[in-house]
Amino acid sequence: MTGETSVSLADLRRALSRTLDEVERQHGPVVDLDADYYWTIGPWDAFRFETEAPQPTVGQLTDDVQAIRDVLADHEDRSAAAWHDLPHIVGILNRLAALHLKA
Repeated sequence: MTGETSVSLADLRRALSRTLDEVERQHGPVVDLDADYYWTIGPWDAFRFETEAPQPTVGQLTDDVQAIRDVLADHEDRSAAAWHDLPHIVGILNRLAALHLKA
């Protein structure tokens, strides 16, 4: 039985695809992120509420874009790298959301 916080990865993939289709419709097939550094809270802290609020750290879109290129170029097993790759994807998605708010 799935709970209210369970997510089908197929549904998530479809939702992300539809969302990216809309971003592409508005901004074209290549988006200039027009920024580099940003504030972030690491996934290791984002869901921890038993201690003080975490301090943000600095993320970098140039690192995020390179990480995406590495994922696409790497033909090795990526199963152990998901913890590393997902925050880079989130950084880019957050910037796309910020650009959408400006549009």
